[in-house]
Amino acid sequence: MIRWSIAIALGLLAAWFAYGRTGTMARSGAWVLGTLRALAVTIVAALLVGAPAGRARPRTPLVAIDGSASWRRAVGDDSTFLRRWRRLISDSIVAPLGDDVALVVVGDSVRDVSARDVGQFTPNDAASRVRPAVDRAASLGRSLVLVTDGEVDDGDALAEAPPGSRVVRLPRASRTDVAVADLAAPSSATASDTVTVSATVVSGAAATPDGVLRFLLDGAEVASRPVPALAPFGSTRLTVPVTLARGARTSLLQAVVQVPTDAEPRNDTLGVAIDVGDRPTAVFVSTAPDLDVREALTVLRGALDVPTRAYLRVAPSVWRVEGSLTPISEAEVKARAAGAGMLIVHGDTAWRPATAVKGATTATARALWVPAPPTQVARAGETARTAEWYMAATPASPLRSALAGLPFDSLPPITLAGPVRGAVPVLSAQLGKRGDAVPAVAIREGGGSRTVLISGSGYAGWSLRAGRSREAFSALWGAIFDWLAAGRGDARAARPVAGIVRAGEPIVWRRGGADSVVSVQVVRRGVEPVSARVADSVRLRFAASSFETASPSLPAGVYEVNTAGGSSVLVVNGAREWVPRAPVVSAGPLARGASGADAPRLADTSWPFVLALLLLCGEWIGRRAAGQR
Repeated sequence: MIRWSIAIALGLLAAWFAYGRTGTMARSGAWVLGTLRALAVTIVAALLVGAPAGRARPRTPLVAIDGSASWRRAVGDDSTFLRRWRRLISDSIVAPLGDDVALVVVGDSVRDVSARDVGQFTPNDAASRVRPAVDRAASLGRSLVLVTDGEVDDGDALAEAPPGSRVVRLPRASRTDVAVADLAAPSSATASDTVTVSATVVSGAAATPDGVLRFLLDGAEVASRPVPALAPFGSTRLTVPVTLARGARTSLLQAVVQVPTDAEPRNDTLGVAIDVGDRPTAVFVSTAPDLDVREALTVLRGALDVPTRAYLRVAPSVWRVEGSLTPISEAEVKARAAGAGMLIVHGDTAWRPATAVKGATTATARALWVPAPPTQVARAGETARTAEWYMAATPASPLRSALAGLPFDSLPPITLAGPVRGAVPVLSAQLGKRGDAVPAVAIREGGGSRTVLISGSGYAGWSLRAGRSREAFSALWGAIFDWLAAGRGDARAARPVAGIVRAGEPIVWRRGGADSVVSVQVVRRGVEPVSARVADSVRLRFAASSFETASPSLPAGVYEVNTAGGSSVLVVNGAREWVPRAPVVSAGPLARGASGADAPRLADTSWPFVLALLLLCGEWIGRRAAGQR
C-alpha cells in the first residue's frame, strides 16, 4: 500500500503541475487531460517503486529432511520401514505444500532434492547438523520445516530459525538397543604392564535386560564384566585391568556388549589401537621440581600424547612418583630410567640411571635440563634483580622449521643458567635484549643417540600467559620431544592421533618429524584377496607452528597406515549416528511470527507499460485537439 500511495501522490502532483496551476482545470476538457496525465504518471511511478500487482501470498516454507543414519538404527534396513518413512514424508508433509515446495536434505551436508527423490531416498548420513538448513531458510526469507527424529548435533542452532518455523518429529518404534559409546584406553603402553580400560555402555528408548561386556585384545578375550539392566537412555561405565603380553606391536583393543534381544548389532563393538613397546616410552626425572616441570609434562603427555613416568626428588634421597606422590626408592628410579626409551633429567644433570641392572639399556634419546639457581634474597639496603634473558633467534638446526614462527617480541623473559656449549644451537637468548645472543637450547646427535641440552628456568611463564605465548611454549617443547622421539625409535613422519575415531569425522594426524608435507598410504584390512587391496594416498600439510592436521573421514574399518619411518594402525568405528541418544528437539513451533510473503510485482507484467503508453498518447491527442502544445 505504501508504494501505491507514493505512486498515486506523484500522479496527482504531476496532473496539478500540468493543469491545475493555470486554472485550466475548471474547463471540462482539462479535467479529462489531467486525469489521463495522473493515471499515466501513477502507473509509471508504480513500476519504478516496485508496487505489487496483487495481494501478497505467504512464501512456501523450506522443508529440511534429516538424512542421518539414526533413522535406521534398531530397525535395520527393512524396506517396509523405509517405504512407510518415505510415504509419510511425501504424503503428509511435502504434498500439502504444493508443487513449488523447496526441499533439502541435511545431515553431514546440505543438498537440494526434488519431491520425486524423496520417494527413493535412504537416510545414510554420518551426522545430524541442521545449522546449514537454518542459514538457507534465513537467506531465502522462508520459514523452516524440519523433519527429524529429534537427534541432532547442533540443536541450539534452531533458536535462530526464521519466524514461522516448526519441527516435525516422526514417531519411531521403541526397541531394545544397547551400544558401546566410549572406550578409554592408553594409546601407548609397555609390554607386560597392566593398563586400566574403561567402556561406557548406553541404552536406547526401551529398557534393557542384563548383559555382558567383553574386552578383546587382538581377537582374544582378556576380560569381561556384567552389564546391569538399563533404563531408557541410561548409561553405565565399566572398568577392567588388562595385562599386555610381551613383545613390541600394535594391538587392537575392542569392547563388545552382548544383551539379549538387542536389535542393532552395528553399535555393539568399539575399538582402538594401542602401541605396545618393549620398554617405557619416556621417563622424566627431576631433582629440583618446579613449575617448568609441570608444564613440560603437560605437553609431553597431552599435546604430544607420549606415555610418561615422572619421578621427583623432594628432599635428599627422598623420591616421589609424580601425580600420586607415592614413595619410591632412588634405586628403583634409576632402574626404571635405565629401561626408558627417552629420558629427561631436570635439575642435577650429573644424575645417572642404573647401569648394572639386568636387562637395562641406555636411552638413545636424552634431554638434560639445567635450571637456573634460585635468586638470592636481598639484604637490608640492597636490591636483588634477576637477570632477564629474552629469546632472540633460531639458528640453523634440524628444529628450525618448527620454531621459525615463535613470537620473540612477545615472549616473557627467562632466567638462564648459562650458555649451552658443545652442541648445535637451537634457540638463543639475549640479556636484557642487548648484547650478543648465547645458546639457551642446543642439540647433539652421534653414535645412534640424540641429546637435547636446555638451560634456564621460567619457560612456564610462556604457558601461563596463554595466547601466542602458550602456543610458543607448546611449539618449543613439542619440537624438542618430537626430535627426541625419533631418536627412541619412533621415526614415523605422521601418525593418527590417539582416541576414538568414527566414520563421518575427520581423521586427525600428528606430525612426528620436521617435514611440513607428509605422504601416507592407508590400506584397509580384511579385503580379500590381498592383491585387491587398494592403498589410498593421503597428503598431509602441517602449518609451521602446528603439530596436528586433519584429513577427510574414512569408512568404518581397520586400516594399516604406512609412512616414512614406520607404520601404524588406524581404527575407524561406526558413525556416531548408530549410538542411541535422547532426542534434543521436540515437535512444535520454533519461532513466533508469520513467515515471509511474496506478492506479484507490477513490473513483471506487460500490460502496465502498454496502458501507460496509451494514456500518454491519449493525453497528447487531447492536447492537440484543444489547441495546446
